[in-house]
Amino acid sequence: MRFTWIEVVDTQRQRGRRGRRVGSKRKMNMEEMYEVLRFIEHGTQCRQSMDCVEGTILIYYLRDHPMVEKRILFEWFRQIGTSLDQFHRCRKGQCYRYLNPYSVVVTGEGVLLLMNLEAPENEFVMKKMQQRAVRVHFLRPAAARRAGQMRAADLFGFGRTMQFMLACTEVVPGLTHWEKARLTRIIGRCTESGRKQYEEIRQAVRELPEVRKRLIPGKRLWMAGIGAAVLLAAGGGMYAVMKEENPEGPGEMQQTQKAETQTEHISDAVQISEDRAEEYMEEAAGILETFLLENTEEGNRQVIQKGRELEVQALRCLAAAYEREEMTEEAIRACGRLVEIEEQQERIESAGVKKMQLEAGQGQYAKAVLTGETVLRKLGASQQIEQLMEEYRQKNDGEEQRDDQEN
Repeated sequence: MRFTWIEVVDTQRQRGRRGRRVGSKRKMNMEEMYEVLRFIEHGTQCRQSMDCVEGTILIYYLRDHPMVEKRILFEWFRQIGTSLDQFHRCRKGQCYRYLNPYSVVVTGEGVLLLMNLEAPENEFVMKKMQQRAVRVHFLRPAAARRAGQMRAADLFGFGRTMQFMLACTEVVPGLTHWEKARLTRIIGRCTESGRKQYEEIRQAVRELPEVRKRLIPGKRLWMAGIGAAVLLAAGGGMYAVMKEENPEGPGEMQQTQKAETQTEHISDAVQISEDRAEEYMEEAAGILETFLLENTEEGNRQVIQKGRELEVQALRCLAAAYEREEMTEEAIRACGRLVEIEEQQERIESAGVKKMQLEAGQGQYAKAVLTGETVLRKLGASQQIEQLMEEYRQKNDGEEQRDDQEN
């Protein structure tokens, strides 16, 4: 079986349940003593040592413990990758060669260590590598080994081992769309030949996702569709400004936000930490990237639809935030874009009115009148827009007359 990301995603739960059934019927693989590699860092130098530890081979551990916490799984990926990088530095670029789920030991403390493949006690690992299924899945093809660098074999084994671990575990909590897209890219750059392939293991380790700690546990955020991810992120950054301008309290602040941005009210979304806001931003971007990677008509349609929703939500928040921060030119541009892409008539009218008022506030009455004409072409008719246009025409005419008299 060739492990692919689609198979990994689709079979996680199925394989996890299967693993629990197997574990219940078999006697759990007992811990044994294995000779492993340890590495000691001295500044930029790295020294290798040997150690005997009690533990379980990774493939048997995952068979008996298919449910793995996401934070631990990501940390295991880092431990394997870091150990490979240290091996390369200690051995002056020499390749470990046989990285696979049989050559990694899980200690009693939950730490992953590489086996010492040169130890006679670990000879069974080399025998496992002679099995066709193991060679096909975890050894880089011979043609690629001859044509590429030796370290590419370890990159290939690292990517395939990550893929195997994902296929054999039920991650708790489940992977987000952004995490799936990131891991897909990392595995692809480890296992596929091409210009985008990693040259060093440390490059893959640096790109591994992290599980962020949420600074405000227990807060419930109600989101209306994917666009709310950007809405929440922008709302977190604007909270301090809104609080200063609305000292009456959170209720008044939320009413003002609703009136000015015309977005749905979000219950209990009083404050959002920066880490949580960034998490939602990455989640939204990851969803779009996942659809795009499908490279299908339906995937492209989803990118366009969800991307437009994100753009609208972001611009509504930006327009309000720019105005509060007295960034008038930026607010005018945001409102102008909203006039172009909003679909509901009342929202188009609201964005147009705001843009006209901002332009008039800078004395650009003629420009405000032109904005009104643009809005009317989209709406057909609007009493409020027409009244503002008439008001600004009169003010523009008055200024022109004063200029003529002065000249």
